[in-house]
Amino acid sequence: MGFYEIILFSLLFLALGSFSSVLIYRLPLIENNRSLNLISPRSHCINCKNKISFINLLPILGFLLQRGICEHCGKKINLSYLIHEINHVIAGLIFLYLHSISYELLFSYFLFFVLYVMIMTDYEEFYLPFSFNICITAVGFISIYFTDLFYIKDYGVIASSQLMLSFYGFFIGFFLLWFINILYKLIKKKDGIGGGDILLLGGFGSIVGPLSLPSIILIGSLFTIFISFLDKDKFKEELPLGSGLILGFFLFQIFKFFELLPQWLVI
Repeated sequence: MGFYEIILFSLLFLALGSFSSVLIYRLPLIENNRSLNLISPRSHCINCKNKISFINLLPILGFLLQRGICEHCGKKINLSYLIHEINHVIAGLIFLYLHSISYELLFSYFLFFVLYVMIMTDYEEFYLPFSFNICITAVGFISIYFTDLFYIKDYGVIASSQLMLSFYGFFIGFFLLWFINILYKLIKKKDGIGGGDILLLGGFGSIVGPLSLPSIILIGSLFTIFISFLDKDKFKEELPLGSGLILGFFLFQIFKFFELLPQWLVI
């Protein structure tokens, strides 16, 4: 791939990273106020509400031109906007290097984008957008027709097609957490696991199949415990299980791709 193509893709990933910031900030607000949307009101300073000029909306460049502060009120711009843009261009270029221009690139980056937004909204607001959860399941069901990126191994344990393995993974992942939540509710008289978390694990099951789910649950649970120590006051009553499961899924896929896991963990 040539230099100019890499530059064009870098700009694309930066733009998508900037868009992810919009989604992370606005989706929880839209959930609580249906009069809001992703387009209106136009991008503005959270502190003074003044509209941001076009040049300052450009990824990275806008942050640097303003020297990290709002040009109207002088308040510091949250550094997370810059971090989101950098994370997306790094991840996008890694996927581009690994897969070139292909279906593998499309599905891997799309999945990364969706999960990136979800991990942030769950960490900050305990919110996992329903439409994004559906996108994860769709990737599991659709990608098997175009690529072997998420090929599901069963080692003869389940004699079935890739599509059926994907369905098995979804239903087992979904009803596993659903059943655990039912037991918790019978004992505590309240929900212990959110519906978004339940659907999220179902989506992961559609990608990795049923036999790899225990590994993702184990790794994801450890990540959730780790996250809880980052802000003990915030997570005293509720834990961002979705964020932990997403990190567990990322780590599992990375280790699986580079064949770093023991054979019994990569079924």
